[in-house]
Amino acid sequence: MINLNQHFSYHDIMTSLKMIADEFPEFTIYRNIGRSHDGRDIPMMRVGFGMETLICTAGVHGKESINPPVFLKMIEDYCLAYHTRGLIEGVDVHSMLNKYSICFIPLLNPDGYEIAMYGFDAIHNSLLRRLCRRRKINSKDWKYNARGVDINRNYPSRSYIQQQLSEYPASELETKALLGVFGDYETMAYLDFHSSGNIIYYYRQAMPYTYNIYSRHLARKLTRASGFILGKKEEEFMSSLNGGNSVHFYSESTGKPALTIETVKNDAPYPLPITYQDDIYRQIHMMPLILLQELKPVSCYAVLQNNLQTLN
Repeated sequence: MINLNQHFSYHDIMTSLKMIADEFPEFTIYRNIGRSHDGRDIPMMRVGFGMETLICTAGVHGKESINPPVFLKMIEDYCLAYHTRGLIEGVDVHSMLNKYSICFIPLLNPDGYEIAMYGFDAIHNSLLRRLCRRRKINSKDWKYNARGVDINRNYPSRSYIQQQLSEYPASELETKALLGVFGDYETMAYLDFHSSGNIIYYYRQAMPYTYNIYSRHLARKLTRASGFILGKKEEEFMSSLNGGNSVHFYSESTGKPALTIETVKNDAPYPLPITYQDDIYRQIHMMPLILLQELKPVSCYAVLQNNLQTLN
């Protein structure tokens, strides 16, 4: 059983996922979607039988250490509810996950996570370790991968801007891993969990008015359930270097909703205290289920996708 409010290493996260998969093999699929630059597997757990799939990611930035363990607890609780035909706050999880599936990626950036948790010595490759140290950034504040690239600025979207000579759109293995997942499934929507401000961002500047109105409706449903606030549309790009996110790529390439969920209060210190885990779980554990209740079927996006192709 997953108990929160404790430290979870990369090894702990991998072990926990495999244990859940072994306990509930009938309706889960555990697989590694890729490997990091320092050779760590990037795990994913798919729960449910439906072809139409919701993608949820966490652990994109190394120092954001609260959401990965919370994902483990969410996965376990969804599996238990499905197995026992129980309800989670009134939601029939068994029926929901017979109709839809959820792909949970709790740790997209395992190298960055280990650096933030244990320092640069956690990186096995000596060249990568030296490269990271040259950035002159405290390991506790590390948000990058083992090549020192912010993978949340590495996606081939209209807002991508190169920030280092060594990078280009989808140059990073972690980026490629998530792009592969987007291509592998008939996705309905995407939730990307980060840790800054208890806020939900829905607005996508590159997308049509109708897209943003619908995304705002979905985001409002999640703010009511969590107590988070709704991000303002002008906050999508705080600077010209804030583009190239996974949510930008997903929305532009599919025409489907992509929301950024920022957990943890704005003034939280790093490393993030493990005592936040229980509170964040209570705030976000219903979000995937609520979103699935509100989403339109995949077929409803066909017209919007055709419009996007015309614009391109």
